[in-house]
Formats: sequence, C-alpha cells, structure tokens
Amino acid sequence: MAGRRQQGNEDRIAEEAAGWVARLQSSDATDRDRRDFELWLARDASHQAAYDEFRTLWGDLKDVPIPPGRLKKLRSSRRSAVSSVAAVGIIAVLSVALYRMGMIDRMRADYYTAVGEVRSLTLADGSRVDLNTDTAIAVRFSAGERHIELLRGEAFFEVTKNPLRPFVVEDSALKARALGTRYGVRTAAGGFGGDVQVEEGRVEVSHDSDRVVLEAGDVATLTQGRISLSKGDVSSDTAWRTGKLMFSGQPLRDVLATLERYRHGKIIVLDQAAAERTVSGIFDLNDTDQALQSLEKNLPVSVTRLTGMMVVVRSR
Repeated sequence: MAGRRQQGNEDRIAEEAAGWVARLQSSDATDRDRRDFELWLARDASHQAAYDEFRTLWGDLKDVPIPPGRLKKLRSSRRSAVSSVAAVGIIAVLSVALYRMGMIDRMRADYYTAVGEVRSLTLADGSRVDLNTDTAIAVRFSAGERHIELLRGEAFFEVTKNPLRPFVVEDSALKARALGTRYGVRTAAGGFGGDVQVEEGRVEVSHDSDRVVLEAGDVATLTQGRISLSKGDVSSDTAWRTGKLMFSGQPLRDVLATLERYRHGKIIVLDQAAAERTVSGIFDLNDTDQALQSLEKNLPVSVTRLTGMMVVVRSR
C-alpha cells in the first residue's frame, strides 16, 4: 500500500510539473500564474526537481506556443472538480505525446510497439513481421499488392512467396520490394537516412530514380539522397528479434544511442574521449540499466543518473 501511495504521489507531482511547464511558456501566462508557481515550488522540495526535469526534456516547448485564450479556457474549465481532473489529464497526455513524438504515427498504424517493446506478428498472407522498439506500420493489402508503410522505427520481414502479389515495404524515403526473402527495413531518424538489410533472398530497393537489387548480406543505406551499398552482419544487427543487442568494436556513442531507443529519457555523453571508446558485447535489450552498469564496469567511464529520465556518461 505504501508503495502504491508513493507512486501515486510521484505521478501527481509529475502531472503538476508538466502542467507548469506548459502554463509558463504559454502566450497568456500571467503574473498570478508565476506567483502560484512559486508557491507550488515552495510546498515540497521534490517539486523543483520534477519541474526542472520536465523543462529540460521538453525544452522545445518554447517553440510551440499555446494559442492566446487557450490557458484561460483551461482555467475556467477547472472551476468544477470533474473539469479539474480532465484538464490535468489532458496536460499529462499531451506531455507524454510530445515526449514520445509518436502519437500520430501510432494513430495511423495497424500495428505498433511502445518504447522498449519488441513484438512478432503474422499477417493475413502468412508473412511474419518482427517490430523493434517504438515502431509503427500500416498494412494495405490488395488483390495485386501487399503494401506495408513503415511509419517509424524498424521491422524485419519474413515474406511468404506469391509472385502475383508483390510484397513492398515503403517509408518516407526508401521502397523495398521483396523477391521472396527475409529482410529488415529501418526508417530514417535523426541524422540517419534509413537502410535495408537482407538476410536471405533478394530485395529490390529504390529511391526516386535510384534502383539496386540486394543479395543476402547486402545493406543499402540512403546517404545524401543516394543509395550506397555495403556488406553487413545482418544476424547481429537484427539480434533485437531475440531480445539481444550485439556490438562489435562500435563507438560508445553509437552503443548509447541504441540503448536510448529502448528506454525513456536521454543518455548524454559529455566528452569526446568517452564517446570514442569502442564496445564489444551482448546486452539484454529488456534491461538497459544493467547494460549501463556493465559499460561502467568495463570501460573507464562513469554513469550518473541525474533524474529518472536523464543519464550522463563521461570519462573518469
């Protein structure tokens, strides 16, 4: 019971903190709001830490101003107890949606995974799909084509052969047409342009007028608007299908970027020396905290958890 009460109190403080972040950056925030905020901070020492965490994670909110009058409507709606609960709930939902930045994709999707979740499913034609963390797909099957739109994330496909109904996976940049095969597609994210990795069979990959056919072990990556080819260890790169993350001589910055995909919050590397340390190992994607502990134990780096959603890594 005590544990549930503590969790409920933490959730309440988090919702209030998210609400203050949204309220104070709005275009109709008043001096009264700022005085009330100072009183809220003074009521409990944990309020400042919660507010600082949300302000950091949602720092870009200053570039998304709340329209004039919106806050006034929220204030008036809070005059009743029911409306108060609804307003806090709306703020909490909006905050989570802004953080994950995946709500729209999930609303459009037929299948999706949450952050840290890996899921396998079988489509109507018998093809199998493995969805990596924070992934969403829309399935559009017709009499002449089996079309998958990769809205976000990464997926691996084991395609049931049917020459009369081509199997096509497409994201915002690349189109991959299976010629009877097992292959993975990763959509563009951050500074990465997306890629297609073939484990078995052949895949035709295209981007605008660029078109290539991949064999087993080939990787096609979109770089500066062109498809570049390379060889890769597809089984290792897609080990997430079995709950593992495998690295062989990769920079720590890349390893941490991968771990970050499977957890909420940010992992920040403070110095170049730490970022360039090489890592080889196998980690459980379901326990990224254990992976961070292992890195700290085996590398000359320290791992500091500043808040529940922010981890800092630096040389020691």
